[in-house]
Amino acid sequence: ETTEKAYCDEQMSKTQEKKSELEADVAKMTSKLDQAAAKSAQLKEEVADLQAALAKLLAAQAEMDKMRRQEHEAFVKNKADMEQGLEGVKMALKILNEYYAAEGKGHTAASGAGTS
Repeated sequence: ETTEKAYCDEQMSKTQEKKSELEADVAKMTSKLDQAAAKSAQLKEEVADLQAALAKLLAAQAEMDKMRRQEHEAFVKNKADMEQGLEGVKMALKILNEYYAAEGKGHTAASGAGTS
């Protein structure tokens, strides 16, 4: 009977030790799980913030694209008029250069007429 009691006491002691080890492991795992859950919540919040920022960037990009498209349409619409105006200015410069080059002698005499 004493050997049985000693055996039971020894087994109970081992069982208590194993139970304590397992409880410590459970506590460690619970702590790691809580930390992982907190990190997950933080990352989800960061993802939501980044998605909101991305949405703002996409909206701004769409607005800029719209403005560029409108400016391009206005340029294409006015390009022919601008080119025609430029050709008119070139023609006027050519005519003025030819006029003053051919009539250069008469104009130099006229420039001195205003002196007294």
